[in-house]
Parts: sequence; C-alpha cells; structure tokens
Amino acid sequence: MGFFDRISEGLARSRDKFKEQMNVLLDRGPDLDDEFWDGLEETLILSDVGAPAASSIVENLRDQATRKALPDAYAVLDMLNEQIASTFTEGGEEVFGGDPALVLFVGINGTGKTTTVGKLAKEASDAGRNVILGSADTFRAAAIEQLEVWARRADVEVVERERGSDPASVCYATIERAEETGADLVLIDTAGRLHTSADLMRELEKVVNVVRKRSQLPVYT
Repeated sequence: MGFFDRISEGLARSRDKFKEQMNVLLDRGPDLDDEFWDGLEETLILSDVGAPAASSIVENLRDQATRKALPDAYAVLDMLNEQIASTFTEGGEEVFGGDPALVLFVGINGTGKTTTVGKLAKEASDAGRNVILGSADTFRAAAIEQLEVWARRADVEVVERERGSDPASVCYATIERAEETGADLVLIDTAGRLHTSADLMRELEKVVNVVRKRSQLPVYT
C-alpha cells in the first residue's frame, strides 16, 4: 500500500468513526441542550478534527442556532458540513501530482521535515519518477545521515556536503546534479528554525533566493 493510500485509509476510518458517533448523538434526542453541544464537540474530537477546531466549529454553530432560532439538533446538523468545510484551508496546487517540481521543506525544529522528504521520495520513486534529494540541513547532528537512510530506502540519490557547509551551496549543487541526471522531482531538506532567529531566517532567505534563481523547475516552498 502506498503512502497516499494509507492516508486515504486513515481518513476513511475517521469518517466511519464520525458517522458512528453522530448516530449515537442523534439517538439521545433532538434537544439543543448542553449535553448535545458537549456531545457534538466530543464527536468531532474523536473523529480527528482536533480540539481547537472542534471547539471553534461548535461555538459557531451554537451562535448560529441561537441567532436563527433553530428548532432542533437536526437543523444544526444540516449546517455542520458547511461549517466544517469553512474551518479548513482549501488545498493548493498539486505539487506531487506528476509535473516536474523542486520542493523546499522549511519549518520549525522537530516537525518531521526530513522524514516527510524521505517518505515522499519513496512514494515518488516507486511510482517511476526520477527523484533526487538535497541535504541542506547542515546544522542538526545526524540530519545528513538520516536523509541518507531514507535515500537508500527510496533508492534515490542524495546530494550532501559536510556538516557546517553553506546550505545555499548544497541547494545549488543539488540543482546542478538534478539537471545532469534529468530528475523531475527535487526534494530539498533544510534545517529547522524559528522565525525569531534572525540569523537563521536570513540564511533561509538566501537559500530560497538561490534556488529560485538557479532552478529551471517550478519551485515550491
């Protein structure tokens, strides 16, 4: 089973759990009392919506129910789908859909950038794409070694330099190698950083500028 198939399977389980919990909620009756609202929030959380989002959805629905004088739980649930959809950001471009692309992975420390790069490389390589990785996290101990492990699993090449090297130079070398090998998907890992770290943000700005100027592939961050 592929990476995205596993995601779809997980979402299907969440949907089934949601339907099951909603049936339990409706079985208790149509009254719009505190028990209903608490049950609705719990149902959303158990269906992997997430506590902050679930709380926001229920709060908005409860406010609308009061303003519109909705008669019962069924009227509220008719609005639930729209409320859930409006809570989440719409999807953007399909970066990994098959068109050539260079993707820079940036973010704060410990959010799984390197692991994500490795999993996406494996999925794309298994699908027959020509993938190359760039190890531009030259700061974190063992980051290069970690990406090497993922590259071996995915059977793809990784461009790297010694620890402490200029990450922009790693990106430049990765792009050159991608052009030499005809890679149509370039995934570049970068060091985790906080927006409050001025030096690291300036370094990241340099990395992005170098990549956008040098790459002939569309660049996504």
